[in-house]
Amino acid sequence: MPLESYVLDIMEGRRQGRSLLRALSYLYRSGVVLRNEAYDTGLLKSHDAGLPVISVGNITAGGAGKTPFVQLLVEELSKKFRVAILSRGYRSLVEKTGEVLQVTSKTDVSSCGDEPYWLAHSLPKAQVWVGKNRLKSAQSAKQQGADIIVMDDGMQHRQLKRDWEIVLVDGEDPLGKGFFLPRGLLRDSPSRLKKADTIVVVQPHCQQEIEEQLRPLTKAPVIFTKRVTDISLKGKKVAAFCAIGRPQQFLKSIREAGGEIVSSFFKPDHDPFYPEELQKFAEESPADVLVCTEKDQVKLKIDFQCRLPIISLKSRLEISSNPAAWQDLLNKIQAKIQSRVEK
Repeated sequence: MPLESYVLDIMEGRRQGRSLLRALSYLYRSGVVLRNEAYDTGLLKSHDAGLPVISVGNITAGGAGKTPFVQLLVEELSKKFRVAILSRGYRSLVEKTGEVLQVTSKTDVSSCGDEPYWLAHSLPKAQVWVGKNRLKSAQSAKQQGADIIVMDDGMQHRQLKRDWEIVLVDGEDPLGKGFFLPRGLLRDSPSRLKKADTIVVVQPHCQQEIEEQLRPLTKAPVIFTKRVTDISLKGKKVAAFCAIGRPQQFLKSIREAGGEIVSSFFKPDHDPFYPEELQKFAEESPADVLVCTEKDQVKLKIDFQCRLPIISLKSRLEISSNPAAWQDLLNKIQAKIQSRVEK
């Protein structure tokens, strides 16, 4: 069993060990608080990129929809401006070197990571830069003519000053089970939501309930979104596989597309899938088709062949509530970029 799944079982009470996780979470929380205070008091410095910067992040670990939201935001901004996306490239070769890399059509997915690779191919008008040093990536993007920078998963990367703080919230678990890692899923204090300019809730279970949870923590406008897929899996028996932070949402999307999940294969976030293990998974499953996420598909070899066809469950985010706040956000961002471009 992967370590992530084992720890999640403890979090949710299916295994013993909560006391140990709680003790470790206090240590994690202390580190987070000290680091934030260091930045808030100026002990640690944030640097100006010389361009408007939008941070898209969250206060919890795992997939809250940051990358699909970045896609939605950049699609809008790219209609008028040159946008650069900054990503760490988690578990990529570039992350290990400390260098920065611009993702192009010739870049291998292992070099940059699955999410940057997918963003670069789905947003051909945008620059995509990968590297742990966001300031260095921002400087490179500016040299290449970018008008604005969007940091994917940028909330905890405070080395770079930002003009907008957009915080994504998981509609199923807004506050990460109420504890810091590893007892819960919090990786930042809920009090930091007061710094947010906009809150974006993905797939809300109950809008009113989430509003009530968030209002004591922030005065920022709250925008609700939903995941939409145009693929129909009606009548198909599905073998689902993915390596993402929270596979439950992926499985939910398969069911909403009409698929019947008869088997599943999960790996830790960003892990690759090897041909032999997928072939074995397909042979042992009574499914009609294998279904994965878009970011898992980009890690598969182009010439990979399997007993079952493989479908990527393509999805996107749509604004489902408070479109006025979304349009107001876009207007403010575009006005700031335009004023800078005209100088």
